[in-house]
Amino acid sequence: MKQRVLLAWPWLWLWLFAATAGSPSSDTFVSTTFSSSASSGSISSSSSVTKPFSLIIPTSTSSSVQEDLAFPLNQDFRFTQPLYNVSIPENSIGKTYVVPEQRMGIKLASHDINLDVRFRIMSGDRDKFFKAEERTVGDFCFLLIRTRTGNVDVLNRERKDRYVLEVRASISNGNGKSRSSTVLEADTTVVVTVLDTNDLNPLFYPTEYEATITEDTPLHRNILRVIAEDADLGRNGEIYYSFAEETDQFAVHPVSGVITLTRPLRYSERATHELMVLAKDRGALFRSGGSSRPSTAKVTIRVRQVNLHSPEIYVHHLPDIVEHSNADIYAIVRVVDQDEGVHGQIASLDIVGGDPAGHFRVRSAGGSHSGEYNIEVLHLLDRETAVQGYNLTLRAMDRGVPQRFSYKFVPVHLADLNDNAPVFSREIYEVKVPETAPINTPVIRLKVTDADEGRNALVFLEIVGGNEGGEFYVNAETGVLYTSASLDAEKKAFYTLTVSAVDQGNAGTRKQSSAKVKINVVDTNDNDPTFEQSEMEVWIDENEPAGTSVVKITAKDRDSGENAYISYSIDNIQKVPFEIDHFSGIVRTRQVLDYETMKREYLLHVRVSDWGLPYRRQAEMQLHVKVRDVNDNRPQFERIECTGHVPRYLPIGSEVITVSAIDFDAGNTISYRIVSGNEDGCFALDSASGVLSVACDLSDVKSTERMVNVTATDDTHFADVNPVHMHLVNAKRNLGSPGRILSDQGGAFECRDTGVARRLTEAMASAERNNIPSKDDEYTLTPSRYGENIHTPEFIDFPSEIKVNESAKVGTTLVRIRARDRDLDYNGKLVFCISGGDRDSVFGVDPDTGDLNVIGYLDRERESEYFLNISVYDLGRPQKSSSRMLPVTILDVNDNAPKFERSLASFRISETALNGTNVWRANATDADLGENARVTYSLVTETNDFRVDPVTGVLSVFGRLDRERQEIYELRIRAQDNGGKGSDTPPLYSDALVRVTVDDVNDNAPVFALSSYTVKIREDVPVWTVVAVVDATDPDEGAGGDIEYFLSDAMESEGYFKVDKVSGTIRTTQSLDFEMVIIEVVDVNENLHPPVFDDFVVSASVFENQPVGTLVTTVRAKDADPLGGDSRIGYTIRDGDGIGIFSIDNEEHITRPFAVVSPTLIPKHQSPRLPVAECPGDSEELIASSREFGVSTEKIWEITRIAEDSKCFRNLEDSLKFGILWKFLKLPRFQAVRGPGALGYFC
Repeated sequence: MKQRVLLAWPWLWLWLFAATAGSPSSDTFVSTTFSSSASSGSISSSSSVTKPFSLIIPTSTSSSVQEDLAFPLNQDFRFTQPLYNVSIPENSIGKTYVVPEQRMGIKLASHDINLDVRFRIMSGDRDKFFKAEERTVGDFCFLLIRTRTGNVDVLNRERKDRYVLEVRASISNGNGKSRSSTVLEADTTVVVTVLDTNDLNPLFYPTEYEATITEDTPLHRNILRVIAEDADLGRNGEIYYSFAEETDQFAVHPVSGVITLTRPLRYSERATHELMVLAKDRGALFRSGGSSRPSTAKVTIRVRQVNLHSPEIYVHHLPDIVEHSNADIYAIVRVVDQDEGVHGQIASLDIVGGDPAGHFRVRSAGGSHSGEYNIEVLHLLDRETAVQGYNLTLRAMDRGVPQRFSYKFVPVHLADLNDNAPVFSREIYEVKVPETAPINTPVIRLKVTDADEGRNALVFLEIVGGNEGGEFYVNAETGVLYTSASLDAEKKAFYTLTVSAVDQGNAGTRKQSSAKVKINVVDTNDNDPTFEQSEMEVWIDENEPAGTSVVKITAKDRDSGENAYISYSIDNIQKVPFEIDHFSGIVRTRQVLDYETMKREYLLHVRVSDWGLPYRRQAEMQLHVKVRDVNDNRPQFERIECTGHVPRYLPIGSEVITVSAIDFDAGNTISYRIVSGNEDGCFALDSASGVLSVACDLSDVKSTERMVNVTATDDTHFADVNPVHMHLVNAKRNLGSPGRILSDQGGAFECRDTGVARRLTEAMASAERNNIPSKDDEYTLTPSRYGENIHTPEFIDFPSEIKVNESAKVGTTLVRIRARDRDLDYNGKLVFCISGGDRDSVFGVDPDTGDLNVIGYLDRERESEYFLNISVYDLGRPQKSSSRMLPVTILDVNDNAPKFERSLASFRISETALNGTNVWRANATDADLGENARVTYSLVTETNDFRVDPVTGVLSVFGRLDRERQEIYELRIRAQDNGGKGSDTPPLYSDALVRVTVDDVNDNAPVFALSSYTVKIREDVPVWTVVAVVDATDPDEGAGGDIEYFLSDAMESEGYFKVDKVSGTIRTTQSLDFEMVIIEVVDVNENLHPPVFDDFVVSASVFENQPVGTLVTTVRAKDADPLGGDSRIGYTIRDGDGIGIFSIDNEEHITRPFAVVSPTLIPKHQSPRLPVAECPGDSEELIASSREFGVSTEKIWEITRIAEDSKCFRNLEDSLKFGILWKFLKLPRFQAVRGPGALGYFC
């Protein structure tokens, strides 16, 4: 039979081998139900197998399987689960059972007691810690696993925290027969988790810590972190840190071990702090029999002195330095540092600014650490090179680490010494002035500056040289140079004035400088040209060719330039045969002059004229030109070619004929002579009378005719030869025609008349006519052809008054002065000037046009009215003038801003000052007039706490002052005039700065930074743990603003907390309980022990058809925790077929049926719950279950951060929905927590 079964189903063995060859901890299971046929011995599978198991069919009997087994083959033999999770505490003693999460075992199909089910651990227990046991209750065989007894070693979670046991169940016939009968086997996996117990203490590594921090470390700054480790798990491994002794100086975070500073450090009070830090695990706090010994670590914190204070500089000024003085020390400086040791030593004091040229230095006045210094002057100082003085920047540096600096500004004011002479804008001024300039004509404005200040810079001018004639003077204050006398360029055209500028320093220190003013007196054609001779007489020979120079007329003009250019002309009325060169003055003939026929004497009027403007000046002279007769004519015979008879008997000496010659030249003497024909000397010719006479005996003359050629001469010229033809006759008789017979009694000759006598007569008549006196000879030259200066200039429409704005620009023409003079030319030419009344040199009049101009800056505030003496002069000789007074009124322009008597002011006022309290009265004045001087006050600074009266300028309190809101007011008060209306000039203003300091009154209570403080903290934190840091401020000053922290009397009496009165740090002073106040204490599940039933299984029965509420049975569990909430037990049905059919009374422990079924009962422990907002953390409970279900693991609640959208539950019903019990009690002072997190120190 056995062989048949084994051989008939070889595939079954292969499948079983493959199935059992897998890992016993496999998570894949197949549930299979086998059935066996009694007749055939076949085994079939009706369902999947949930866990590999062995099926053993014995071969030692010949009976059928059905006959040998009490357990039918068609029944499933398997564990309820392929894998079970169980737990057991470490260090458990022998016979300690593991606690499953659910019942472990095999459900039996038969209640036959002969079935023998055995469990044994096949693998996973190398150290033989565990033993499997079985216990059958009804149709279920429970698998129990416990620790073995007799083991030297125990479970140690830190060494191994998990065991995976492969458990095999086998079933055999338990009727006493051989065990080699057919057996069924099933396997399951049991995962044993070794639970931690608090068997280890925390250990520090290292055990000593050191840190060095500076004494200026900010409060709540992390200093160091101590670290302790505990190999336990969960709460047993969580460590709390605390100090062994109370201290207000430091705090240690109970969880992180970070040590922070909670009070300011002072090196001078304590340089080293030694702390002892304790480390305890949280499990020890709830261990029965008291806590374990804590681990300790030594913490040494050394305080390093730091340079807390910067040096303070105090300056004692000596009197102001006078420039160029030999002062050595300007100021004494004391430097103090409040630090101690090297940090309080002064390393140096230096000048780091304001003295680029190195005029000063700092020198120690004592020892190296005395802190006394002198500011010394190294070089002579010149105020003019540093007009604003010096602003030295001192830097004091200590020897601390890091070094600290402080700065101090030291102003150096240099008193002025009159060490600078006035300086002209130029060394040499060159200017031109017309010689016609009237007296008091402005010439030039001399600009002088003095680099000194005050009276040392006030300069007066005077002329010290070059003005011997007193032609000029200078306004000592304005520097305008004027004419003081009439100028004459012909007398002196150039002046070189030496003008001296003298400052008005103290006598003996005055400085002087000078400048040259070169004045060129410009000629204005005030002189007539003059001839060297006013009348001249010259001769000229007749018959000179045209263009012959007669004479050179010389004239000169004392003027210069074009005014001295002259030209000549002949100004005769009648035409004259002369002309004059216009430039050279040479008089020339225009034609040949003939003495005999033309005018023999000419009177020429020669005019000379200059080229001056606007009028030419002229002069005349008389030039007498006389024509000198020149022997330019030959004698001419009146008769020529005479023929006559001359008797021979004429005695010697008898006149034969008289020849007569005429010479047109005046005064010439004619002499006659025989040229030829008288070689024998028979005739004689009287040279004077021209009588030809017989000089020999004619009878002796052989020839009968004689030709005597005679001539006439004026000793220069000879007349043409005039032949006298004579017939010598012997008898006295008339010869008849053509000639007469001359005899010694006056015989006649026949001659040809030449007409000379007639021509002479005509010439003489013409000469007589030409030499009749002309009109040019009739008048004589007058002293002046242009008339005398008869009339005085007259003003036309002279203004009665002139008004001008003081803003008139230089060059503005105010009015044109008009005048007239009835004389002509220069006698009527007028020039204008201001003769007086212009003491500020601000007006000038154009000498030619009469325009009255502004030449200086007007200032009504300096002078409001002028009376100008306007004079007008003509240029005639003698010069005539007229004068009139012209009032000039300077009109006000809004050119002056109001000026405060005090532009800077500082006041103090109590913050309790009432509304309307006067602080200060501003007083501003305006130098203008009228509306331009009316001042209105206003407050420029935007504030509602003060106001200023617009009329009186009184600054007063307008609102409620609060120093804590604003302590210092920088008020800008504006004084504005009312000018500018109707003009382009805007209103002018000036500001005064008033500093009002509000004095403090202790009128404010301290105020916390937050209106309420909320913190969550575990109730098991160590004593002296920092719970919160509160921060309050008091805006008052001084003692009124110093804050001390303290708890209210109610909180103080409870004794749970204390607050550091200096820093506001709140610490616990004793262990907390869940029912705390204000500070929210999160409950920690302190019940270490879960509830335990008397037995892990209870069996009960009930009749069917019992009414609802029928009592079935009573179960009881115990809790080893102390009496109270942690030991109170509740019950609930958690699993099984009875859910919905049975109920259990949570208080009375009684089950009541709803229907008939077997329930599973679980006692449940209710933990108290805290009222928190809805938090992400879990709130769990310790549950004790029946042995068939196991025991759930525990988890301690953690402190969690409150979300921003948190909710508060004000009643128990709402809070229980979240497993939290709320208790709230309000505290009067502390309502919030400040710490590393937003809502709690441990968040």
